[in-house]
Amino acid sequence: MWLNKLSPRWDAYDRRDSFRLQLTCLKYLGLWPPEHSDMVTRKRYIAYGWTLRVVFMHLYTVTQALYFKDVKDINDIANALFVLMTQVSLIYKLEKFHHNIDRIQACLRKLNCTLYHPKQRDEYEPVLWSMSGVFWLMILLMFIAIITIIMWVVSPFFDIERRLPVPAWFPVDYRRSTVAYVVLFLYQTIGIVMSATYNFSTDTMFSGLMLHVNGQIVRLGSMVKRIGHESPGKSLLAASPFLCDDEWMAMRTQLDRHRREKGKLYAEVTECVLFHKDILRLSNEVQDIFQGSIFAQVCASVIIICMTLLQFTGNDMTAADLIGCTFYLWVMTFQVFVFCYVGNEISYTTDKFTEFVGFSNYFKFDKPTSQAVIFFMQMTLKDVHIKVGNVMKVTLNLHTFLQIMKLSYSYLAVLQSMESD
Repeated sequence: MWLNKLSPRWDAYDRRDSFRLQLTCLKYLGLWPPEHSDMVTRKRYIAYGWTLRVVFMHLYTVTQALYFKDVKDINDIANALFVLMTQVSLIYKLEKFHHNIDRIQACLRKLNCTLYHPKQRDEYEPVLWSMSGVFWLMILLMFIAIITIIMWVVSPFFDIERRLPVPAWFPVDYRRSTVAYVVLFLYQTIGIVMSATYNFSTDTMFSGLMLHVNGQIVRLGSMVKRIGHESPGKSLLAASPFLCDDEWMAMRTQLDRHRREKGKLYAEVTECVLFHKDILRLSNEVQDIFQGSIFAQVCASVIIICMTLLQFTGNDMTAADLIGCTFYLWVMTFQVFVFCYVGNEISYTTDKFTEFVGFSNYFKFDKPTSQAVIFFMQMTLKDVHIKVGNVMKVTLNLHTFLQIMKLSYSYLAVLQSMESD
């Protein structure tokens, strides 16, 4: 029963609502400027966001980097590096996110355009599935992150001497001063919570947009399969509470002209072609915005996973440390898996367009319509792969995920051999 209360009833015409949790977190963390505010209000909000990031991210990361001046062996390096790499990659992702915030907000507005509204009943399922996927992905990452945070905060109390949740260097001796220890403990706790919230809010923005892209591709497949068949009923768009935007009205004008000149079937194929081109534009825009951030996360994850696994080999691990590291490893692994899974799904779905055309009633196609279908099939025969990185491109699919896991294990084996020597 409580799951039914938690899961919202989605409105397929308001797909942006599936990002409600991300937008709430980003708003309070200073990464989502008001979209319809004056310039003064926007600048104040940006200053607020910068202040939070400088105090609880940049300064927080500097204290972790300074800890390396006291490291003595590989275990000390592993204890410090697995968190530091997360922070360094996160700072880079946040600055890229802040730099591209106008484009990201435009992508979310695009997501709610009339072209992406379901028009027939069989188009509802992929849209609603995408919305649920975005919501539950955020819930799952939040759940794992909260447990990880709790374990990190609790674990110092199992030690005899005073220890902070995260290895760091401070210019005061917190082991001798209770006040300094409490202040620094609270500072690190706030930093950990903010870092986790920043991480899953920004990463699920990319994954969520790509889940919606995949849902729209599935929608397009339904449209292709209906070409030439009798319409199952009147379009449901007229019953929706949303007004048609200018882009949709211009497209409908063009399609009506094709319908008058070359027939209904030709107009249906043209609509699929235009829709396909629009989906690819949105996909390319999302890739261009996030490619640097996702590439940095993928590269950092190799080191993070390796160092976290190395920690398990330590002899001074308490039960809380072990649970915290386990959930942290799950978070890092799951982040990369989601990126690769979404990329794999988009590649798989786009490869099925030729199969979708086979379900259409192609016996009724005249010559112009057949030529339009051939043109559409030539467009869809091109492989669609989600790639990230500027100089070196990494394709996001399940094969890449397995390669990351293998590479992390290889580095772990090298470090263990060094430790034993």
